[in-house]
Amino acid sequence: METVTHSSPFDSFLDRMRNPASLDLVRSIKSFIVSFSYTASNPETDGKRIQEFFQTMEDAIRDHPLWASSSDDETDNALEGLEKYVMTKLHSRTFASTPEDVKIDAEISEKISLLQTFLRPQHLDIPSALQNEAAWLVCLFFSLLNNCGNFF
Repeated sequence: METVTHSSPFDSFLDRMRNPASLDLVRSIKSFIVSFSYTASNPETDGKRIQEFFQTMEDAIRDHPLWASSSDDETDNALEGLEKYVMTKLHSRTFASTPEDVKIDAEISEKISLLQTFLRPQHLDIPSALQNEAAWLVCLFFSLLNNCGNFF
């Protein structure tokens, strides 16, 4: 059998998943991604569902013939590859901001903007060698510019 050198563990994972013998694993992964994407977001249970899926897939990969002769490191790399693949597909869903988070972020941004109108680097005991008044003014300018939309 030919030895193939992979540029990364993730590439190795993808290569094995392209093997027709892994069709059952691929179907499980795709099924989970689709079902997860079409259910209502619930931060309380989403993490648990994902962890349960990873545990189920870990057992399936460790028992699968394609990984039967793999070292523990190779199997661990496959599991990391699985996690990377799944979380990349679900990123916008799992790391999306809730309306409440957006509101809190806006409130914090407003408070920071107010502080920037009078607070200067020297007030924070930042050494003059590390102060960059131009950058501070640019931040203030953009902060004020962002708030201009509130007046129209």
